[in-house]
Amino acid sequence: MDFWQSLALLGRRWAFFGFALLLAAVVTGGVFHAVKPQYQATSELLLVPPPTSSTKITGNFINDYGNLNTVASIVSYRENSQQVATQLKAIGIDNYTVSTDPTGAVPELIITVTASDPPLVLSQNRTLTKEVANVLLAMQAGASPDTLITTRFLEEPTQATRNDKSRIRVVVAVGVVLVFLAVALTSLYDSLRQRRTPARKHEEKSSTPMPGEAGFESDPPRLADGRVLQRAGHEYSVRTESEPGSRSVGAPGASSAPAQFYPKS
Repeated sequence: MDFWQSLALLGRRWAFFGFALLLAAVVTGGVFHAVKPQYQATSELLLVPPPTSSTKITGNFINDYGNLNTVASIVSYRENSQQVATQLKAIGIDNYTVSTDPTGAVPELIITVTASDPPLVLSQNRTLTKEVANVLLAMQAGASPDTLITTRFLEEPTQATRNDKSRIRVVVAVGVVLVFLAVALTSLYDSLRQRRTPARKHEEKSSTPMPGEAGFESDPPRLADGRVLQRAGHEYSVRTESEPGSRSVGAPGASSAPAQFYPKS
């Protein structure tokens, strides 16, 4: 079925298709209200180099990795590993990201947590931010305090922001599926109606009486001596006269003599 045939079908069954679309809209609206909105809290940690100049740093092997952007990438990779994700999920943090500055201009860690409740997402973000800072310190265990790379807040979340992207994706996906389902049901309905129409026409054609048969009896009733009743004989005479090529008026099996009729006493 091509595009124009589909449009013709939908136009022919517009009432059924409109009803199906109405149901699809109701279901999609129900899904939209059933799916809870998500909230996000984002914090930014700036990596601060040690106070000692780079030429005098000793005892902190992490400085051998290069600049602070490299250190931030190492921490980000560790926090996004499957092992750490399993540990964080055990304490309720199961939707988060730890990334670096995409431009590479600033050595920072961007920590984002997503949850369905604003207070919860703020609490989880603070927990994860502390965990990231502790990981960075653990990587420098045993180093002299004046050689440590530390962190400082560039941005600390004070309120959660609503994010409906995932919710909208779910609703759009459900809506598209329901629209295709409405089209398929309309096509099925049209097919069933097309099958029933020829059968109904055949039944009407087979039940239509032949011309001249309605309202007449094939053989008028007769009395015991072969004479027909007055009214029945009259109807039989009218019928035979109206039929071309019919034989002369008379009851079947009776003589050619005119029939005698008896009025009601």
